[in-house]
Amino acid sequence: MRHRRPRTGRCSSGGCSLSTERPAGTRTLVRGGHLFDLERPFEPGDILIEDGAIVRVGRDVDAANARVIDATGMIVMPGLINAHTHSNQSIEKGLCDALPLDAWMVVASYGGAGATLGPRDLYLSTMVGALEMVSTGTTAVLDCPRCDPRWFDDGMDQIMFAYRDVGMRANVAAQYSDLDFLDSLPMALIGEDRPRARTGTVPEIVARIEPYLERWRDRHPRLRPMLGPSSLPRCSTELFAASLEVARRHEVALHTHLLSAKSQVPLARSRYGGSTVDFLRRMGGVQPWTSFAHAIWLDDEEISLLGSLGATVVHNPVSNLKLGAGIAPVPAMLRAGVAVALGTDGASSNDGQNMFETLKAAAILQRPSVPQDQWPTALETLRMCWDGGSRALGQRLGRIAPEFRADLVLLRTGELRLAPKEQMANQLVYAELGRSVDTVLVDGEVVMAGSRIVSVDADALRVEAQRLIDGIWSSLPAREARFAEIGPTLARLEREVRSLELGFSRDGT
Repeated sequence: MRHRRPRTGRCSSGGCSLSTERPAGTRTLVRGGHLFDLERPFEPGDILIEDGAIVRVGRDVDAANARVIDATGMIVMPGLINAHTHSNQSIEKGLCDALPLDAWMVVASYGGAGATLGPRDLYLSTMVGALEMVSTGTTAVLDCPRCDPRWFDDGMDQIMFAYRDVGMRANVAAQYSDLDFLDSLPMALIGEDRPRARTGTVPEIVARIEPYLERWRDRHPRLRPMLGPSSLPRCSTELFAASLEVARRHEVALHTHLLSAKSQVPLARSRYGGSTVDFLRRMGGVQPWTSFAHAIWLDDEEISLLGSLGATVVHNPVSNLKLGAGIAPVPAMLRAGVAVALGTDGASSNDGQNMFETLKAAAILQRPSVPQDQWPTALETLRMCWDGGSRALGQRLGRIAPEFRADLVLLRTGELRLAPKEQMANQLVYAELGRSVDTVLVDGEVVMAGSRIVSVDADALRVEAQRLIDGIWSSLPAREARFAEIGPTLARLEREVRSLELGFSRDGT
């Protein structure tokens, strides 16, 4: 790998950072790589980049006064897009085992250290996840972090600063709710249904969120603020409706969880009078600027409704499997016209942020349960990652073509072997784990070269993050004691929910 004018990092009082200013007219030529794109032949070519966008693709492209990146013998593909994660969980790899989703929520998402990290801790946790994503070929992410209200402004800014410093593209949907977690469960099934105090008022939450949207609107070309109401069961109807109104007024996107647990189906029937998706539709909540993580427990009518409304769903196969949450009906959604993207989910439910692992899981997960003609192929799975991810982030990503952003990954050949396009796709989805990633560009800027992050001092940041992680593990006994108090109740509820016959088809018919 040969670079001219290599990019170097610097450190400031706010942590290691890299200038994001790009002189007007900056040109970069990626020369001679084998270009892997869903709409192109798999053959060598050049990519000319100007001001962060691809302007020309072809053979022997003339690029006077351009920085040249020699990609001869390498594979060049669009950067992978992780359309759902939680950066505040990145320091909790290995936290839980053999816990179903609702119990995991109490241990990790609501009771875990990731829910109360301070501003600098949030910077480090975000950076840990970003470094893993960049080093394994992910260039863009839709992040849904939870930040303690006591330092919400500083915490959200530190999350944005981490993505700015490493050089990633990030849509960051601040996550919030106003109901106690147990209020999101059908506790009536075990005779424990009683109202609990709200965790915040709608005016308080809106007043906290709006300055974040205003502060980061158009502040940085790679960073976009979003709204992240956790889910309908975890938010009052008033808060969710207010979130939609704020999104329209500020012209920002909204990302939320949808039917990620079986327990949310009987809850929806009692709380919303039936279908969660239809209730969202009636609220005006299924829009081109809204996207939904998981969408596992959909019935046929809900799938059809999402398709007719042009919805975007983010499939998270690895975390869904680990938590026993269920298998999302992806083939049925695709047939209905739903745009499906892919995500890792947070590291305390997935334990990694590697999108190659997600690609493989998404491709093979359906095969025991749907007919062979509905199995997603490797190329179709990559399309979910790139086309669906582009849709979820609302940006022109996932293509090596003019007018698309120059988010590119250069892969070494060796373990990856040059082959016809379909066989190349098979290798990327079923055999690659990110070890072949050599160079990563985001908006035409090199953030990794020679398998080394060049935008920040990654080793120093990982050392600092380990001190934070050590403190988290020291708190485990106290957290386990608190969980033990509610664990038996959750286990009773889990048994009741698993026994419910919901009448959903999961065989693709």
